[in-house]
Amino acid sequence: MRDYLDDRPIKLRRERSNTPASWRTLLLALALCAAVVALMLVDQAGRLGPARGLVQQVLTPITTRLVTARDAVGSLFTQQRGEAALRERVSQLEQEVGQLRAQLLEREQAQIENVTLRQQLSIERATPWQLLGAEVAMRSPDAGRRVMVIARGSDDGVQPGMAVIGQTGGNLAALVGIVESVGPHSADVLMITDFGSQVSARVLHANDAYLGLVQGQWQRGSRLKLEQIERGATVEAGDAVVTAGLTSLLDLPLALATLPPNIPIGSVETVSTAGYNQVAELRPYVDPDQVRYVWVILNQDD
Repeated sequence: MRDYLDDRPIKLRRERSNTPASWRTLLLALALCAAVVALMLVDQAGRLGPARGLVQQVLTPITTRLVTARDAVGSLFTQQRGEAALRERVSQLEQEVGQLRAQLLEREQAQIENVTLRQQLSIERATPWQLLGAEVAMRSPDAGRRVMVIARGSDDGVQPGMAVIGQTGGNLAALVGIVESVGPHSADVLMITDFGSQVSARVLHANDAYLGLVQGQWQRGSRLKLEQIERGATVEAGDAVVTAGLTSLLDLPLALATLPPNIPIGSVETVSTAGYNQVAELRPYVDPDQVRYVWVILNQDD
């Protein structure tokens, strides 16, 4: 057996090729160049046209689908970004609108306050009255009584019997009611048009003044009636009627303080005779049902 092994040659390592590696690389490069040149020559001869068309037929649907997919994905991301940006912008605009509405409301309230303050200043300059402005919160739902509720009460110095005046448009500031009851922050005002309202008054004609009693007649178109005018008094349509400042002397169920004199009430429309006296129908200068803001006269004894 050993003789057999000794007779066979044993190869311990691979025999090296006679061709260096650098030459192999060079030959491969030359072969590729030759192939490229050959393909160019074949293409110039027009022999690659069918193969190119076949390749295009195979690749065109794939390319189209890839482009469509790319566009769809891009459109999806663009749409999502656009919707998010749009929602954010809408939210910003809603906040801006809310802020503008709040500013507009504040401006409108300031304008209303300025108007009422100017009206109050004008009245106080022309009269000796100390006024307290008040919003009309509501009116009595009872159709049988004409009562308004104002947003001022005893905490603001309001007391039963105080005169309440109002103004509409370019009319005079005139009597619209008398405080009937008072709470801490609100008060009920009996309108002068209510049938139960009675106020001492004077009708002014030329240089004369005649006493009478003004009573409400809301059921007759929010009119007033001036009664107990002496028969010999000269009273005509258009004569002015103002408070006489004697209401507290009347025996009335309503606890009244002395209303200041010379508060405008209304003007005479018609005059008639009733027994030994005269009766005049009056149109109030200010309809109590039309006012939204009033003033309470605090200094009743002036």
